[in-house]
Amino acid sequence: MGVLSQYIEKPVEEGGAGIATVQVSLIRPVSETVKPPRALWVPFPLGRPLGPPNRPDVQLDVLRRTLGLVNKTAGPVLEDYPDTLVEDTPPEEGWSCPVTFPSAEPTTGAEAAAAQLRTEAQLLRPWFDEGLRTRGRTTVGISGKGVDSIEEMVDILVRFAMDGSMAVPDGYAQSMPELLRLLTADVRAFYSEAAISKPGAGFPDPEALEEWFFLETAAGGVIYQVRERLLSADMLVLMAHVLDDDDIDSRLALLPGTAAAIGEGVVHKPGISRELLRETALAYQEGLIGRLTRSFVPIAMRDRHDERKKTTAGS
Repeated sequence: MGVLSQYIEKPVEEGGAGIATVQVSLIRPVSETVKPPRALWVPFPLGRPLGPPNRPDVQLDVLRRTLGLVNKTAGPVLEDYPDTLVEDTPPEEGWSCPVTFPSAEPTTGAEAAAAQLRTEAQLLRPWFDEGLRTRGRTTVGISGKGVDSIEEMVDILVRFAMDGSMAVPDGYAQSMPELLRLLTADVRAFYSEAAISKPGAGFPDPEALEEWFFLETAAGGVIYQVRERLLSADMLVLMAHVLDDDDIDSRLALLPGTAAAIGEGVVHKPGISRELLRETALAYQEGLIGRLTRSFVPIAMRDRHDERKKTTAGS
């Protein structure tokens, strides 16, 4: 955004729009490097640029201070949001999911895994409906279908994760494997919106919500498996193009040594269909290999799958 702001502020004769810009900064070192024309740094977590929930006084104050920067004619300007107002924000109560799921057990069959996810969805649905009633809106639906199709969505994810199925039921505009990204977004939105809808409960910070979803739900485990299957296809295509392990790690944004550690297993992994390999090869030709795979699991959770396995084994 900082670079875009600089472009927008350029005079019209230089290709810009000649319009003054302001922005909220969540990561101060980035703003210090990019030097946007006018920015207000706020000490809030990612995902909450205007401050904590249920604090309209703080949120409006952030907006007023940000918009007020437009009066600064000389830049770049990077101001800090005053700590005194942040300290006045009461601490949030502890958060916990309103539903207790049955203990997750390792599953090998698609039917068993799908049944586990359907159970989670059924337990969460009343809380999702409560949240929808309270908020009046939902972000579920970017796949082309709404919350009434959530069980179908998890079935598609499970069958790809377990068997590599590329089948797409009627009603979805997107094809595989791109559809997987949209389904994942809808499933995560459903779980998250349900989990935060218990009246009177504390509101979780984004990190706590991510950890709950990826480490404690069966759906989170399936999405890890979806990513692993897509990653295997990416690696096979790169191996076929004679990239060495270090190059593969770099191209796929993996930790150093990952390709060397899992490459042999990837070669012999079942369930990588010709159709998936073809789509992956096309992505390679377009310079987009790895883009889809990276969209499933947040960076902070990407290398924590082993924690989930240990938790499951100990439950």
